[in-house]
Amino acid sequence: MRVFRKSIWALVIFLFLLGSLYFFHKPLLTLYARTFVFQNAKPGANAIICLSGSRQTRTPECLRLWNQGYGAELFVTEEKPKNEEFHDLELSHLQFAREVTKRMRMMASWELLPSLSGGATSTFDEAEDALAYAKRAKWKRIILVTDEFHTRRAHLAFKKVFQASDVEVQVAGAPNEVFAIDDWWKSDRGILAFFGETIKFPIYWFWDHEPKLVKND
Repeated sequence: MRVFRKSIWALVIFLFLLGSLYFFHKPLLTLYARTFVFQNAKPGANAIICLSGSRQTRTPECLRLWNQGYGAELFVTEEKPKNEEFHDLELSHLQFAREVTKRMRMMASWELLPSLSGGATSTFDEAEDALAYAKRAKWKRIILVTDEFHTRRAHLAFKKVFQASDVEVQVAGAPNEVFAIDDWWKSDRGILAFFGETIKFPIYWFWDHEPKLVKND
C-alpha cells in the first residue's frame, strides 16, 4: 500500500510539473535564457573588441557602441582559417568589418588583434590574445562584443584570463534578428544557441583555460 501511495504522489508531482511547464513555458524558458546573458558595458573604454563568430550581428553592434562613445578603438580577433585551401575565397574578419563600416557610412577604423597561436579557436584563445595586446597598449578597460546568448560565458573566460591584470573587462551583447531571449525555443538557431551554452558554460566554469577534452583546432 505504501508503495502504491508513493507511486500516486510521484505521478501527481510529475503531472504538476508537466502542466506547469506547459502553461508557464514562456516565462520559464525566458528566465532560463536570461541566465546566459550578462551585459555591463559603459562608455569610455580603451577598446571595443569584436569576438569572432556571428559577424553579421556583432560587427554592427560594435560600430553602434563606438559611435556612442563606448570605446576609442575598434578591434577584431584573428580566427584560425576553417580551411587552408579555400580560406582566401571569403572575407577575413577584418575585411568584413571594414566593408560593414563602409555600408553603414561610418568613419571608423578597425585593427586586428593579433593571435598568439596562429588564429583563435575558442573564447579562451581570444582572451589570451586580448590580454597580451592590452598589456602592450596599457589599456585600462575593454568591452567585448558578442551575441547575447554568449555574453556570460565570454565574460567568464576573459575574467579568468585577466584576473591577475589591472584591465577591467566589460561585455555587450548583439541582438539576433532570428530569435530573442523571449522566443528562442521557436527557431532551430535559437535552440542550438542556448542548448549549446547549456553544455559549454559549465565547462568554462570549471576550467581556467581552454579545456583539452575536445581537440579545438
